[in-house]
Amino acid sequence: GFAGHARVAAGSVKMATFPSIRIEGGLLGPDVLDKLSSAELPGQRPADFGLDSRRNLTDEIAATFADARALWGVFQNRLNRLPESDLATTVTRDAWAIPFLGLLGFEPRFNPRAYDVDGLTFAISHRAAEPEDSPPVHIVGARQELGRVPASGRPRLAPHSLVQEYLNRTEHLWGLVTNGPTLRLLRDCTFVRRQAYVAFDLAAILEEQRFQDFAALYRLLHRTRL
Repeated sequence: GFAGHARVAAGSVKMATFPSIRIEGGLLGPDVLDKLSSAELPGQRPADFGLDSRRNLTDEIAATFADARALWGVFQNRLNRLPESDLATTVTRDAWAIPFLGLLGFEPRFNPRAYDVDGLTFAISHRAAEPEDSPPVHIVGARQELGRVPASGRPRLAPHSLVQEYLNRTEHLWGLVTNGPTLRLLRDCTFVRRQAYVAFDLAAILEEQRFQDFAALYRLLHRTRL
């Protein structure tokens, strides 16, 4: 079974069945995506996603996939018109990340002020919905790497580290960070030395029409899941 489908190196698991999804640090078991896709796990009925119980979930995911691919095309057009020096933060948020998360049931709300925790500031751009205790959703520009501190030196941490440290210092369990082409699901892992997250290569999923990967993303990341 699984051994033939995965390449395991330093806690990184990449499934042959889901080439655009990478599981780091053992955040999820390697068979979770297969079980999700075959709807073997609980909570995988249309009603569990806030849909009419008569709707076919696969049809719903296919329609969402088509919408996401259309959004992605518009986003790429706008990105290509920006000067090279522009980190594309506004375009990435407005033309892609916020409407894309909307397709997954999120209602991202902008955080006008940085969070203050333990005397440290966490300038996380958004939260998943209106309530103040909604999971953090940090959106940066498409030309910024998730693992690198911005050239300006502000915020003081790379986007990924900013969300991870915020999760570790608060009651939040899950968080999202994205720069547009890549989306990561992070979990509070205060006691873990290495990073633990699930990474989705959205560019590959949408441009290479990897529906199976998108369906796994939908079943894992829909707002009703977090």
